[in-house]
Amino acid sequence: MTTSSNLPLIGISGTFASGKDTIAEFLVRDFGYTHISTGDMVRKVAMNNYGSIERPILVKTATELRYDNGAGALVDEALKEPRPLVITGIRSLGEAKALKAAGGTLLFVDAPIEVRYERIKSRARDNETLLTLDQFRDNEEKEMYAGPNDEDFNIRGIGEMADIHIENTLPLEQYISLAYGKLGLSK
Repeated sequence: MTTSSNLPLIGISGTFASGKDTIAEFLVRDFGYTHISTGDMVRKVAMNNYGSIERPILVKTATELRYDNGAGALVDEALKEPRPLVITGIRSLGEAKALKAAGGTLLFVDAPIEVRYERIKSRARDNETLLTLDQFRDNEEKEMYAGPNDEDFNIRGIGEMADIHIENTLPLEQYISLAYGKLGLSK
């Protein structure tokens, strides 16, 4: 039987609303992981600095944090938390590299864009609910590859360097079971 002690550090990246934080919530519940969301970290700074957590402000804030503090700064900060640890919202190659340098396993989650769009609408976070599918697709493309530097958003590049890939098209319990199987974890 595998436990979290065999996998003390997991990083989760992937496309918008693909189920990254859902896996993290189950890892917390079932294995006692500490969950740190880099997205939550960025939202806090964006609110403090700009009074907004709308997507363009979040992108600007995250980019500033990486260029000012180092390409892996958000993950480096998260790594200060106790193990077992799961870090979600990895969006730059610098963050992925920081996770891997710390001995972490990088999981990449995706799902069909139409499914993810409906999830965005249902979670009702900020003005994402006002986006059309085409606007959602355009926003996502900007973060799939924003530039060649380790500080830039590069979800596509992270997917290429991930240790494990999951396509989230299953009902919740089957999705979590698949994730645990791919991670080598069992309850």
